[in-house]
Amino acid sequence: MNKNRKFAVIIILVTNAILISFLEAFIPIPVPVPGVKLGLGNIITMIGIAFLGLNDVIFIVVVRCLVVAILTRGVTMLAFSLSGGILSALVMWFLYKKLRKFFSIKGISMAGAIVHSTAQIVVASMILGQAVVMFYLPILLISSVITGFITGKIGELAIFEVKQKDIFSEGKISGKEAIGYGKRCDFEQSIH
Repeated sequence: MNKNRKFAVIIILVTNAILISFLEAFIPIPVPVPGVKLGLGNIITMIGIAFLGLNDVIFIVVVRCLVVAILTRGVTMLAFSLSGGILSALVMWFLYKKLRKFFSIKGISMAGAIVHSTAQIVVASMILGQAVVMFYLPILLISSVITGFITGKIGELAIFEVKQKDIFSEGKISGKEAIGYGKRCDFEQSIH
């Protein structure tokens, strides 16, 4: 994939990750525990892991965390988002690239969700200077398995669709691009 196309795809993924995460902030979760969320933005992270390099995936995660923290939860929540987002992306990338024969996409997503929740609790206990927040960890881990499975199933479907559409390959062009290309060729032949 050439640099311009790759950059365009990364921007599209970043934009979708921000939009999904922003909209997710308005979905009520019927659990009275702070920090429980679906993690739908990780669908985009998983697509990035399947088709891009680690630096691109980290870029997508960092930009998503920055923008969503500023728009929804405030800059004070940035440490939680970044720590959880980056660590979970690293773990998911490693599992997908190195141990994929042992883990399904759903399993990778659940591992990422568990790491995300654990990182956020550790950061919270360090910021607050109290280990009492660790009591939230078992509840967050249970919810991470459930939400990680859901997000993983959606991510599995999304990765399959992206592979089917061959978006990340160099040679294939879409129907609209082909029509536009045909019109350009006709025009160029008529002026020569």
